[in-house]
Amino acid sequence: MKKILHWDASAGDDPALMVACAVLFGVSILLSIPAFFGGAGQAGIDFSCFWGAGAMALEGHAAAAYDWEQLHQQLVLRLQSLNHAPYPYDQVPVPFFYPPVFFLVVAPLALLPFPIAFWVWSAAKLSCWLLVVHAIRPRSAALLLALAAPPVFYDFISGQSALLAASLLGGILLTLDRRSLLSGILIALLIFKPQYGVLLPFVLIATGRWRVVITAALMIPVLLLLAGLIFGWDTFDGFRAAATFATTQFHLSGALPWYKLQSIYGLLRDAGLGYGLAMAFHVAIASVVAVGVLILWRGHVSFAVKAASLLAATPLISPYFAIYDMPILVVALVFLMNASAGRLASRSGRSAFRIAVSVVFVLGYAFPFVRTPLGPMMCATVIALIWTRYRQEAGETAPGEELRKSATVGG
Repeated sequence: MKKILHWDASAGDDPALMVACAVLFGVSILLSIPAFFGGAGQAGIDFSCFWGAGAMALEGHAAAAYDWEQLHQQLVLRLQSLNHAPYPYDQVPVPFFYPPVFFLVVAPLALLPFPIAFWVWSAAKLSCWLLVVHAIRPRSAALLLALAAPPVFYDFISGQSALLAASLLGGILLTLDRRSLLSGILIALLIFKPQYGVLLPFVLIATGRWRVVITAALMIPVLLLLAGLIFGWDTFDGFRAAATFATTQFHLSGALPWYKLQSIYGLLRDAGLGYGLAMAFHVAIASVVAVGVLILWRGHVSFAVKAASLLAATPLISPYFAIYDMPILVVALVFLMNASAGRLASRSGRSAFRIAVSVVFVLGYAFPFVRTPLGPMMCATVIALIWTRYRQEAGETAPGEELRKSATVGG
């Protein structure tokens, strides 16, 4: 415990930031009480579709879980004993359109009663989240930051899967060089939320990490084969139809309010642009961001900055990211705490990091009230901090490079 609850200002920990995060974490706990224990709360509303799909899979009807109406009917029947308070899932049905491999996770959870399954799921993903954050930076400042961030609160309340996906992506980056086989296995596991890994193949190929690529390429078919054998090959047809439906409903027709899409595309659609123009701008910006990440990964910069760049850029690549997906930016900030450890002890370093964290937190807390896509601004804030650190590292290495060049010429 003493090792975990450790801080050191000289190593980059900011006592003022720690206190602020501790206070915000306490406020989040207080705000969550009505959601969990009040009659009008909807804690676990998104987890309901996971649990319902898992229950249908246990009965041999996994493919039917992709049918929104059938899943809705199953939830009404199974949850009516809870008197719809605080779980009114018959009023707010949530569709299920995760890849079939996710049944390997949700089916075991469905063996438990819904409230217990929800808490087991929440405890498991939060444990993974804190474990990865602690592995990146084993200091209480990082843990408090990881607990206080508003997107973490949103994911926990809704019962979504973003904390698990962000933990996997953080674990992939942690093991990329030291345990490449494990990194490849974690990449395979991430296919349950593929938008999180869209940049990974390009980075791995560009940097020649072939062992990771081969491991992931071998493990993904194994997981798909396992899901097909256990839950039926028709689940892949069901998933394909559900994904097409989701794309039509969420990306084209606007059945899902545009402000819920925390992407460049969502921001432009919310501003009134049509599908074609909004998607064209999204692809153009995403391409520029992706190229920038690849250039940075090929350059001479600390791994922490490289990891942060991939994490901060990922939500700008896919059109489909929600506010509860933004914990990925918290992982980027924790990596940057490592990259800026020495400089965070200085006044300028602390100020830059405080500003970035403040902007991300303020935008996160503002989202339920302003109802506009704030994700791109949150990403831009973290990317600006990455750029600052990149410039600092370039300035620190430049004199050494010049000295080496002079020595070479003189010899």
